[in-house]
Amino acid sequence: MSKPRYIWWGYVKNMIRRYPALKKQYEELHIAATTADYSGMAHSGQAGRNTERVAIRELTPTEQREYDAVSRAIATTERYKDGVHRLLVIDVVFWQRSHTLEGAAMMVPCHYKTAQGWHNEFIRLVASYCGLMDS
Repeated sequence: MSKPRYIWWGYVKNMIRRYPALKKQYEELHIAATTADYSGMAHSGQAGRNTERVAIRELTPTEQREYDAVSRAIATTERYKDGVHRLLVIDVVFWQRSHTLEGAAMMVPCHYKTAQGWHNEFIRLVASYCGLMDS
C-alpha cells in the first residue's frame, strides 16, 4: 500500500520553515517605539501615538493564519511526554537547518523511524490547525 500524497505537504513544510521569521516580524510589530524625540521640531500630533501605531500594524491574514497554526502545533507538541525531544527534532531540521532527519534522530537520540513519525505528525498537526486537512 502506498503512502497518500497530500498537495499541501510542501506548503506546510515551507510554512514551518518561515515560522521564525514570522515570529520575529510579529513581535517587532507589537513593540512600541520608546525613543524620545529630541529634534525640537513640532510634533504635529505624533506624540503619544505609539500605542495607536502598534495597534494598527499586523501581519497579513495569510501570515497570521500560518503563524497561529505553527504556534498552536508547538504548544500542543510541548504537552506531549516527549515533547522536548520532538521539538528539538523540528528545530534542527526546519529552523536551524543544521541536521537531516537522520542526524536529528542521532542527536536526540531516538530511532530514525521515531523521528520521522514525529516530523510527519508535526506537519499534519500544523496542516490541521491551518484548516488544510479533511477532518
